Amino acid sequence: MNILGLSAITIAKLIRDRELSALAVMMQTLEQAERVQRALNPFVTIAWDQAIEHAKRCDELLLKGPPSNTAHLFGVPFTAKDLLNTFDLRTTYGSRAFEAFQPKADVVAIDRLRKAGAVLIGKTTTPEFASKLLTDSELTGITRNPWVPARSPGGSSGGAAAAVASGVGAFAVSTDGGGSARVPAAACGILGLKVTLGAIPHETWPFHFGNNSSISINSRNVEDLILAFNLMKGANSMDPWSRRQIEPLTQPAQSQTKGLKKNALLIPALGGQACDKKIMAIVGQSIQALERNGYEITIAEGDPIAFDSSLSFDMMAANLAARVRAMQPDERARLSAPLKTLLSNMTFKSDGVRLQAQAIERSALYDRLEQSLSRYSLLLTPTLNAQPPLADPSGDQRVRINDDWAPLAAWWSHLSIANLTGHPAISIPCGWDADGLPVGLHAIAGWDCEQDLVDLAANAALNHDWTSHLPSFES
Repeated sequence: MNILGLSAITIAKLIRDRELSALAVMMQTLEQAERVQRALNPFVTIAWDQAIEHAKRCDELLLKGPPSNTAHLFGVPFTAKDLLNTFDLRTTYGSRAFEAFQPKADVVAIDRLRKAGAVLIGKTTTPEFASKLLTDSELTGITRNPWVPARSPGGSSGGAAAAVASGVGAFAVSTDGGGSARVPAAACGILGLKVTLGAIPHETWPFHFGNNSSISINSRNVEDLILAFNLMKGANSMDPWSRRQIEPLTQPAQSQTKGLKKNALLIPALGGQACDKKIMAIVGQSIQALERNGYEITIAEGDPIAFDSSLSFDMMAANLAARVRAMQPDERARLSAPLKTLLSNMTFKSDGVRLQAQAIERSALYDRLEQSLSRYSLLLTPTLNAQPPLADPSGDQRVRINDDWAPLAAWWSHLSIANLTGHPAISIPCGWDADGLPVGLHAIAGWDCEQDLVDLAANAALNHDWTSHLPSFES
């Protein structure tokens, strides 16, 4: 039986019912991982030996009786972004400075998945310290888009999205600090959920206060997104933002999704960033389908949020500068040239008053977003405003919007609003362009309202079934 593209829930049931052995599932997944690695390079490490041993232990346990009720993902393969610490696999953060770094423990999110029976099969690529929204680095080279390999899969969770889109694992654990799970989700034709700040503990992120990053999930199927969220969510004392009660998400039934009465505001140019007309037309078709299924959608005139994405750029640059300046001299020496520039006070200067002025504006942005969400359940935009740029960083990595060339920021920077305010957001596949590249619909919901986002995704899937599509490529 071909398991590539099947949901994690389905795979777990096949294993528990002994229709497939965990080892057979693992071998098929790892063989696909090797094929995809040769073609697209989405992995830093593929854990052949560990994954096979885990699968064998799963089969041995099944011989003794069914697993416990808590083993929801018994024997199911998954991947983790290489920003997330894992006790049995090196964690490089995409940097030669940490090429051989071996953490002593898993991050909380991965530990919780393993305790639910899931098997980690590898670490996926990221640019150095997630420093950009494309995926290439001096350490791992270039990661490519599974649909058009000359194009980028986006970033900084490009490896995670390319792997899932290619059938390697039903879901991936990633991170999102400015759009890092949603950009590659849209570029690769899968789901990307950035959770509310702290809904899933992100305890190893070094900026507890002034945080912009969340643990995120990339998956092919809505039901896997929900299950992974439910297994990873919940308080941990080492992440102060997680210290609250998080309600579990429920699986939306088809009758429920068709009967929804939700209102949403479509903002075609959030942050003043225009979308290419051809892509906007595909997003518009998805909007019309949602309206037929019960959503009431209003189109905004202009940008009611008045969002300036430079806030996000400045914050991310300041975070990176602080991190690299705290490194040991031998680690600094192995950084790539772009990050080395952040070591100098001459190239990146900090101003405490300006920093606090931006904190005030960030708070005001939160207020404006909340005011809109008091009137609408969801705010909708295109996920990406253009086709992905070329994957090769030595090529022209601008994007084309309405026949004009634009810088990369025009492609994605509107997504960073959710990182500044902490709100949950999702990218949902909504169609294909004329060149066979996926197009994504983006949605923002109120704090801890992930249920509204997964309901939207389930509704969208009624009209555009992306789950049965796997890319074909030469390995």
